[in-house]
This record gives sequence, structure tokens and C-alpha cells, in this order.
Amino acid sequence: MSSIPASPARKAHRRRLTAWLAFGAVGLATGAVWATGFASGSGANGTTAISPALTKTAPSTATSALASTTSAVTPLAFDWQGRWGSIAADTTMFKVDLSGFAFAGKSYNLAVLLANTSDMSGWASMQLKLERVDVAASGSCTASAFDGAQHAKVLNFDDEDAGVYWNAVPGDAVYCLGLAASTGDDAAGTFLRAAQDTPPTAFPTFITTVDRAS
Repeated sequence: MSSIPASPARKAHRRRLTAWLAFGAVGLATGAVWATGFASGSGANGTTAISPALTKTAPSTATSALASTTSAVTPLAFDWQGRWGSIAADTTMFKVDLSGFAFAGKSYNLAVLLANTSDMSGWASMQLKLERVDVAASGSCTASAFDGAQHAKVLNFDDEDAGVYWNAVPGDAVYCLGLAASTGDDAAGTFLRAAQDTPPTAFPTFITTVDRAS
């Protein structure tokens, strides 16, 4: 059997190849270590507290611009002859003052109501022909202006819901609420009748209100 000896050049080539293969193996080994390296950690709560409140201003009670617009003027006086009652004088019962810029351009509802605590003992019949007299802003109420024809409404004392209303009146004006003198026997107006031969000792209580309509 014959053999062909390797040349020196081929031997040198084999040595270089072996060296490169060894270097590559080392690189792959170390690269694998780098690729799989990792670290781990965990979290934990620190101090826990509620969110602090924001500083605010303590609220105050809202005020109504209408709070001081109504005032009582003159109590209603009744005269008697037997069982018939009468009103001897024109009377301004209430004044509603809606004067000023705050009320201009707005409208309001006015009312005269019978208070539900009113005592009607001694009365057989009672109704009043009330009126609304309109006055310019900042004006005064004059009792003689009541003549029975100024936006008249009849208040009939049938039950505790009795009342008369004037709706959507303009602001920046004064409204006088009351009634004209009367003999007290007008079936369509002021009508006053006692239940016995002596005058009643109890009398109704009236309330006037004003509310913004628009």
C-alpha cells in the first residue's frame, strides 16, 4: 500500500483551520453565557396615606334679592253695623318695591294669601276686592289711588288655600296692594257678614309674596 506524504503547506493550512475552530468554539461558549445572563428583583409598598384635601372657602348662605322687597303698610280695619261689615277707608295693605337695576328687565309674580293659621271664628261670609296699583320706580303708595278698578282681584275666604295673584309684572317698579272703601255688601266684590249679632273677635292674617317669573 502506498501513501502520499502531506506537503508542508497543507499541514500549515490544517493548523490554522484547527485554531479558528477552537476560537469559534470558545466564542460560542462565552456568547451563550452572555445571552442567558439575567437578574431579578421585587417591589414593596412604602408609606401609604390618603390624598390631602384641597383648600376651599367655607360657603355662606345665599341671599335673595327679593328678601326685603315686600312690606306691610296699614292693617285692614273693619266697621260693623249689626251683622254687616264695611271698610271705611281706602287702604294700602302691602307695598312691593322692585325698584332698581337688579330688577329691571325681569318679571315677577305677586300674591296676597290667607295665612293657613287664620282664625275665622265669628264670620259667616268674607271676601275682599283687592287691587294692585302700579307706581314708578322708587315711588310711594297712596291709599286714595285704590278705586276698585286697578287690576282688581276678588279674594274669597273659602278655605286655607285662598289667595289672589298678579303674574308676570315687570321689575323696576313699585306695586301697592290694597283695597278701596266698601259698604261690604257687594256680592261681586267686598262682602263682609258676621255669624252673629256681635262683631267677630277673630280676623284673618294676610301674607304677601313676590317671586321671579322670568
